[in-house]
Amino acid sequence: MSPVRVGCSLLLATCLATAPPVNAGAQIDEPAPPLVGTLFSGHALDLESLRGKVVLVNFFSSYCKFCAYEIGNVQAFYENHRAEGFEVIVVAIDDLADRGRVERMVGSYGLQGIMADDLDASGFERRYPTPTAFVIDRDGIVRSQTRGAKLPFWYAEHVVPLLAMPRRR
Repeated sequence: MSPVRVGCSLLLATCLATAPPVNAGAQIDEPAPPLVGTLFSGHALDLESLRGKVVLVNFFSSYCKFCAYEIGNVQAFYENHRAEGFEVIVVAIDDLADRGRVERMVGSYGLQGIMADDLDASGFERRYPTPTAFVIDRDGIVRSQTRGAKLPFWYAEHVVPLLAMPRRR
């Protein structure tokens, strides 16, 4: 490699390493980024207003077989733990043309949902491999990110301990 190419490569690597990310998305052990919009139900969504609750933000697609597999687990855990302060927000990454399909699917499970393209503000990435879930504690701190279907033991490991903890702030 020529000295000029080496120099340019080193300069580019240095710039990339020091440049702040344009949208860092949700980061573990950091405050949850904004998530604002209007849910399928017509109710306002502002993740900030859910402080004091443990929140599962689940990026989902109605065409994802793993999402279809896990949604029953999400519903069952939600129904068993919402009285303890557990909330679920399903963010569908489907095209807006599929909104009706997504709304019916999410609604049939009694979960709150929104299309990613309908969000008024989001510090999360636009798309994640589906399903991707973020668990946010009562203080609004992202505690985990998981890709793939979540089985019941996952909730015991990632959510139940947070439900047992009081809000600190």
